[in-house]
Amino acid sequence: MDKVELLGIPVDVIDRPALLQKIDELAASPGVSLVNNVNAHACNLAVSDPEFHKILCGSDVVFCDGFGVKLAARLLGKKLGERMTPPDWIDELFALCVRKRYCVYFLGDTHEVVRKFSETVHRKHPHLRIAGSHDGFFDLGSDATAALFNEIVRLRPDIILTGMGMPRQEKWAWMAKKRIGKGTIIATGALFRWYTGHEKRAPFWMTQIGLEWLARLLAAPRRHFKRYVFGLPVFFLRIMKQRIAPHSGDVEE
Repeated sequence: MDKVELLGIPVDVIDRPALLQKIDELAASPGVSLVNNVNAHACNLAVSDPEFHKILCGSDVVFCDGFGVKLAARLLGKKLGERMTPPDWIDELFALCVRKRYCVYFLGDTHEVVRKFSETVHRKHPHLRIAGSHDGFFDLGSDATAALFNEIVRLRPDIILTGMGMPRQEKWAWMAKKRIGKGTIIATGALFRWYTGHEKRAPFWMTQIGLEWLARLLAAPRRHFKRYVFGLPVFFLRIMKQRIAPHSGDVEE
């Protein structure tokens, strides 16, 4: 698979059908695999967080989940293909899981949100095998984490969807890689909240022209001010630095 390097992160050149096919192959394979995504925020986090950067570089798939990343690749003279945020293709994945009899597990958000997500998915895909679910509010180094690993080992899901935000969900998956034996772990961010209506997603026309970030900023300015108003200019300054000096996108020490 071709890749484009953005700030030291190898991003796969992949479209939606190929992504679903790759997830299918990984779910049918032994061992634990990681499917992650990047947007401008993720790239900024990876520059200042060496552990997160290492996780992205060690993932089986890293796909584009942001128009900022697509534009950044273009500025570097590369093409990444389509931007694929999980809410746009998750029902296709569930349909694939039904066909292949894959078992899924949901991890993240509050108990209420993840429970509602499980119920909503079950209503839309009644033949989907849902192994279980768990909220995302636990200390990554606690006994609760060990108990969760034990539960997943017992249930043996083929695919685990995580919705705990960056970089927490990716760091949990990196820990799980050595603990659960088998499973494809897919980071999905705010998917659970959007899918259940706990958080309203931007209108379709805004998501299609790259303005989803603006809708999120307007909906929750305090929460997203630093990420977008400060983070986006910083991201593109870093990309321009990489364009001028191709090996300048290293992780900060």
